[in-house]
Amino acid sequence: MQQQKRFIVALVASAAVLILWNVFFPPPKTPPPDANANNQPTAQSSPQPTSQATAQPTSQATAQPTASATLAPAGQSPSPTPAATPDNVAQRKLRIVTPLYEVTFDTRGAVATSWIVRRVRRSDGTWRDLHSAASTKNDPKPLELILTPPPGLPAEQLFHPLQIVTGDATVDGLLAGRNFKVTGPTTESGDATVDVPSGSKQIEFTVHDDATGLDATKRITFHSDRYLAEVELKLTRNNQPLPKASLAIGPNIGDQGIDEYTFYTFAPEGLAVVNGEVKRISALEVHSDRRNTGTINWILEGIGFKSVVNKPPDRETFDGQIQWAGVDDTYFGMIAVPAKSTSGLEYRALAYDHKTKGKSEQRLLITALVPVPTDGSKTEIYVGPKDHRLLKTASEEIKQLGGPQVDLGEAINFGFLGGMRRFLAIPILFAIDKLQRMTGSYGVAIILFTIFIYSLFFPLKWQSSRKMKKVQKYAPRMKELQKEQLRLMKEANPLGGCLPLLVQMPFLFALYSAITISIDFRQASFLWIPDLSGPEPYFLVFLRILPILFTGSMIVLQLLTPQPSADPLQRKMMAIGMPLFMLYILWSAPAGLLLYWLVGNIVGFLQQFIINKMTKDEGPPPDEKGAKKKPPKKLKPAEA
Repeated sequence: MQQQKRFIVALVASAAVLILWNVFFPPPKTPPPDANANNQPTAQSSPQPTSQATAQPTSQATAQPTASATLAPAGQSPSPTPAATPDNVAQRKLRIVTPLYEVTFDTRGAVATSWIVRRVRRSDGTWRDLHSAASTKNDPKPLELILTPPPGLPAEQLFHPLQIVTGDATVDGLLAGRNFKVTGPTTESGDATVDVPSGSKQIEFTVHDDATGLDATKRITFHSDRYLAEVELKLTRNNQPLPKASLAIGPNIGDQGIDEYTFYTFAPEGLAVVNGEVKRISALEVHSDRRNTGTINWILEGIGFKSVVNKPPDRETFDGQIQWAGVDDTYFGMIAVPAKSTSGLEYRALAYDHKTKGKSEQRLLITALVPVPTDGSKTEIYVGPKDHRLLKTASEEIKQLGGPQVDLGEAINFGFLGGMRRFLAIPILFAIDKLQRMTGSYGVAIILFTIFIYSLFFPLKWQSSRKMKKVQKYAPRMKELQKEQLRLMKEANPLGGCLPLLVQMPFLFALYSAITISIDFRQASFLWIPDLSGPEPYFLVFLRILPILFTGSMIVLQLLTPQPSADPLQRKMMAIGMPLFMLYILWSAPAGLLLYWLVGNIVGFLQQFIINKMTKDEGPPPDEKGAKKKPPKKLKPAEA
C-alpha cells in the first residue's frame, strides 16, 4: 500500500510538472494584429510590389516614401523624397535555371520572387529529385522556398529576398520601386530564361537616378554545381559610397508546402552567428515588445523581481560582429555570409491571417536584414538543404573562394543535449547510409540498425532483468529485513531496470537528429509510408498505424519486463499509463523514429522472453522459517 501511495504521488507530481511547464512556458501564441506595431511606421519596410506583380512594361515609377528609414536614429524625420526621374526601363522577369535549382527575379527592385530547389546529390553519389511537402505520389509539386505574399498585406510592409535596404527613405524608395537594367547572358527585352548547365554565369542589375545621383549595381554569380551564389553590391550617391546597406533574407524561407507546423517541424525562424555564438530567433520573439533575456530572467520578470526590457515591436536588433545570418526551417534555409564580419543585424516580423483547413489563425513573417559591404566585395548566399554534408562542403567552398572561415553546419538545430546528439548523429547516419546502400531502403536500414543496437545492449538488459527479479523476490520481506535492506538494494538496485533505457535514450535522440540533418531521409519511402522524415499519413481519416503499433508493443513489453514493485496494480498503471503518454508525445513524430522504436520494442520483447525463460528456475528467496541458519562461529582457544 505504501508503494502504491508513492506511485500515485509520483503521478501527481509528474502531472504538476507538466501543468506548471505549460503555465511558465506556454506554447507560442501570436497576439492579435492590433497588439503589434505593424500599423506603425517603425514596423514597415520599403515599398515593393508582390511576386504577382505584372510583367508588363511600365512607363514610369515614382519613388515613394518608405518607413525603412527607421534604420536611422530614432526620432530623426525621414528626408523628403525628391521628384525622381521617370522610369523608362521595362519591367521584366528573369529566370535562371541550373541543374540544382531555378530562380526567378523581378527587375522591379532586382529581387527574387521564386527559388525552387530541383534536386540533390545523395551521399552515395546518385541524384534525387526534391519535391514539396505538399506533394503526393501521383502529384509531385515543386519545392518552393520563397513565400507567396499573403493576401491583404500592403505591399509597402513586405520585404523580398535580396532586396536592398539602406535606412534612407529616398534611397530605399528608389531601390524598391525602380526597374533595374539587366546585363549579362541576356540583353533582350521582355521575360527571359538563362540556362546554366555547367560552370557559372553572372547577371548584373543596375539602376541610375539623375535627380538623386543614386547609382546601384547588384551583380550575382550562379553556379551549376553548388547551392552557393555570390552577390556583389555597389552603392554610390553623387559618386560618394553609401556607408551601409543590408540585404533582406526572407521572409519565411523554407518549404512552402508545409501547411501546419508541429513540434517536429518548426516554423521558419531566424538564425545568426553573433560574436561567435549561434543565436536562433523566433518570429514571436521579434514580434514581442519586450526583449528576450532568457528563461530565468523571463520568470524573474514575470514575478516582478526584474524589470522588463522593452523594445520596438516587430523588430529585434543585435549588437556585435555578425559572421553570418539568415532564415530557415527544419530542412532548408537561406544564409548570407558577408566577406568580413559586420555589425547592424536586424530582424523584422509581420503578422498576418493564415487559413488552414477552413480555419483562420494568426501567423508571423520573419525577415533578416543582413548588413553587407557596399564596395563590391562578395557576399556568399547559401540557399538550399540543411544537409550536414552540403553545409560542410559549402563552408569549405566559401573559404576557397576567398571568403571567411565559417561553419554553416551550425545552422542545424540539434536542440537539447546538442553536443552529444551531434557527436552521435554523424556515425549513426554513416551506419544507416551504409546499410541503405546494401539494402536499397532506408526503412530496412533503420530496422537492421535497430536490431544491431538492441543486440549490443543485450548483456546489460540481461543483468538488469536478473536484478529486477531479485527486487521482486525480496519485496515482501523488505519490512522484516530492515537491517539487510541496504545490502539487498545494493545487490538488486531498482535503477538497474532503467539503465538499458537510459543508455539507449541518447541513441534515440541522435537518430532523430540524424533524420533532420540528412536530406536523404526526406521523402524516403518505406512500405505504405511516403516519407520517413515526416509523420505517417492518416489511416481512416484520423488514425495512424505506427503510433498505435508502437503503443501496443510498449504495453506488452512493460508487462513482460520485471519491475521493482510486486504490486500488480502499480505495474498495470505503469504499463498502460506510460505508453499512452508516449502515444500523445509521439503522435506526429517522424515515421523513421517510430519505426526505430517499434522494432526496438519487438526485439526487446524477444530478448525479454528469452531472459524470462532462462531465469525462471531460480528459486524464491529464503524466508525466516526456511532460511538456513549459519552455525555459530567457533572460537579458537586463544579467543575464548
